[in-house]
Amino acid sequence: MANRAKYGVGMRARLAGGASLAVLAVTPALAQEPAGGNAADPPGEEIIVTGIRASLEQAADIKRDAPQVMDVITAEDVGKLPDSNVAEALQRVTGVQITRVFGEGQSVSVRGLQQVRVEVDGRTLLGWSARLSPPENDQLGRSSGLDSVPSSLFGRLEVRKSPLASQAEGGLGGTVNLVTPKPLSFKEPTISVRAQGVYSENTDKFEPAITGFATTKFADGRIGVMIAGEYQKRTSTTQTFERNNFLNRNYTGTGGGAIPTPVLLQYEQFVVDRSRLGLNGAIQFEVTPEFTITADALYSKLKTGRHQDFFAFRLPTGSNPVTNRVVEDGMVVAGNANGTVTTAGQIRNEPTESFLYGLNGKYENDGLTVEADGYYSKGTIDQTIQIITLQATAAVPGAFDFRDQTVPSLTLGGTFNPTNYASYNPANNGVRSNRLIGLLEEWTGKLDVSYEADSGVTISAGVRYTDLHARSNAFRSQVTPTRTEIEPYLKLINAGDILADIPGSFPRSFLSTAPTFDYVFNRAQAAEPNPDPNGRSTLLPNLQRDYDLSEKTIAGYLMVSGEGEILGVPYKANGGVRIAATRLSVDSYVNVGAVSTLRNDKNRYTTVLPSANIAFNVTDNFLVRVSGSQTMQRASIADLAPSTFFNATNLSVTGGNVNLKPPISTQADVSFEYYTGKSSLISGAVFYKDVKDFIASFVTSGVDTNLDPQGRVLVFSRPENLASAKIKGFEIGIQQFADFLPSPLDGLGIIANYTYSDSEDQSGFPLVAVSKNSYNLVGLYEKGPFSARLAYNYRDEAVFEFSEGRPSFIGSRSQLDAQVGFDITRNFALSLQAQNLMPKKSATKEYSVNEVALNSYALSERRFSVGLRAKF
Repeated sequence: MANRAKYGVGMRARLAGGASLAVLAVTPALAQEPAGGNAADPPGEEIIVTGIRASLEQAADIKRDAPQVMDVITAEDVGKLPDSNVAEALQRVTGVQITRVFGEGQSVSVRGLQQVRVEVDGRTLLGWSARLSPPENDQLGRSSGLDSVPSSLFGRLEVRKSPLASQAEGGLGGTVNLVTPKPLSFKEPTISVRAQGVYSENTDKFEPAITGFATTKFADGRIGVMIAGEYQKRTSTTQTFERNNFLNRNYTGTGGGAIPTPVLLQYEQFVVDRSRLGLNGAIQFEVTPEFTITADALYSKLKTGRHQDFFAFRLPTGSNPVTNRVVEDGMVVAGNANGTVTTAGQIRNEPTESFLYGLNGKYENDGLTVEADGYYSKGTIDQTIQIITLQATAAVPGAFDFRDQTVPSLTLGGTFNPTNYASYNPANNGVRSNRLIGLLEEWTGKLDVSYEADSGVTISAGVRYTDLHARSNAFRSQVTPTRTEIEPYLKLINAGDILADIPGSFPRSFLSTAPTFDYVFNRAQAAEPNPDPNGRSTLLPNLQRDYDLSEKTIAGYLMVSGEGEILGVPYKANGGVRIAATRLSVDSYVNVGAVSTLRNDKNRYTTVLPSANIAFNVTDNFLVRVSGSQTMQRASIADLAPSTFFNATNLSVTGGNVNLKPPISTQADVSFEYYTGKSSLISGAVFYKDVKDFIASFVTSGVDTNLDPQGRVLVFSRPENLASAKIKGFEIGIQQFADFLPSPLDGLGIIANYTYSDSEDQSGFPLVAVSKNSYNLVGLYEKGPFSARLAYNYRDEAVFEFSEGRPSFIGSRSQLDAQVGFDITRNFALSLQAQNLMPKKSATKEYSVNEVALNSYALSERRFSVGLRAKF
């Protein structure tokens, strides 16, 4: 086989430190000859590369030889960082920013755009991820969240910032490709096991993470088998101020008019119990030296259970809702109001599973390459929620001030006693049981053919067909219980039990509830049973939230690539065009009075996406790349489904929009790469993106008695093609070891990068989720058996959503992590890790206009871990 001949140089890796991904101690990248290797090395010479430097050298080799603008993290590089999942590792890449939920990285944005396609070996991994809020409306994307799959299953992480015509469309900002190891890429049988204990500071629990990996070859090295697995368990605590917004309220008299006023002050604490299981396996068969067949599978199961308690003070919505009001920057930030007090305890479980099965055949001979690939991807969720809500017997006078401390202060007056059951009644429909059953599945097949002529020009063409199906079925039964029947489920929250690490004056001791599944489910179901005995649940169908979506896409491409010289400067180039035709149909329900009526909506569109990349080797170590392309991003599945979800607890209404157009980005960038050593480089880029039909949530308020017969003011949020926007910026990075210093200082190293992204839509507002400034600073040390890293990440504020035409922001945040590794022997290594060392700096803040007008605040905890790895 041609590829195996390329791997003929005998390269072997030996680990130099304990690592969270050390299970992949010998990666496919290590099994290959580096693209930038020394041609003078005699055949068969053993080149020993170890530790951090080895992984950085591999990444640099892959980046240098890539046909597009791309950054790479190899498996040991991930393992040497103190990162618990793929997103946490990717945040170290220049131009990549991440979103965290429950203190873990969940999704990424690239060069300011959060619309990023995530692949596994070029395939879609479907699934769900838990979200902090909204509480019951988990959005369906087009790929699994990066927190749902253990990072140890992957040998390499690729961030593609410019596309090739041969690669699947769907990433507006770029594509993240998670590459699994393949058994024929290993030189010798390998077995590795790692055991790790993780301690969460506030939860005060020490919990396990266990990883295993094995690969071998037989039949004279023509058949390879590999299996990897990981199990993690973690209980975490998140302290929050949640679900507020500033919406227009009418005031009369002096200084009157429509003034944005807080909607809700809610103080809430989550205890989240997560267990994550990941399995990955592959079988490869080299039928002939030219033809190889690969069958592989990946399975992931993420179980997220959470218990939460909250105390909420909802402001009135009529005229003059706040007296003695204080207005700053056009917002009511302090005053007095007669509000509605609610408290609740909630238990929520959401087991999710992801499956990916693939079959690949590749033939290479005399310049002809034919590759066929087919896969089936599936994601499931079965979410259940049980809640018991209390409500004050009458309106409660309260004084609030958003200018105080970290979160707003709230002082209650009158006769209301938050710890006395006599001050409460069971809320209307206060016992509620919800269930959400979701299915995502995709069948995809593709065929690629390329031929390299004697002239060095390669012509490539291919076709890809995808059939995607998504279904969501929601159920909800609820009842107003008697005071007596819920007395056994009352729970007193003591002052030290909630938001202990958040300063401020607000109700810290109050009466909440301790729902059980048996009581809430059985009581609600008995009151509102499903009239269909053959339904998917015995709870009452919540048809407004249901949808069944079918989307079929056929795409084809033509690409030409080659190399040559211009004015004596060698270059490699490719150019092509990709055409994708998409048809979708979605069934959902619409309310007509009190009746839900089934409706069908359709949409179709065709996109033509040209792309071109050229890389100039100005010198042996200095490259200049120029690229231009168009990319697109299909709307998320939940955004497309025109169903409506009414949350009776926080009076919010969300839904989708089947008429959304796919945003198109016309983009260009010029980049350079200067390789100052095998594992050292300096890189930079200037980029420009012109995005049309950008999708963002548009928030309004109003009354809809079909949804809420009580006629309360509701907050509506639906996605729209709100804007066209331009993004321009630059990024620069350095990766350098101090080889010029005497020992032991020559073990010092640094990785530093900075990204500037300036965005603006046609109305002059910044684009959603684009932080103008972000940077990473990683200090390294590796000498002999000892290695260490200290990693700091920062991004500044970004627009979060638009409320009544005004932008709301997510605040700046940073995180500091550390890791130490030590090789006890050649086969055993110890690692120590610390994550989120500065929790208040990494806290998530969302606000309107400025940080005083706070909408939410979430504080996560520190985590510490110790691990032992054995490799044979």
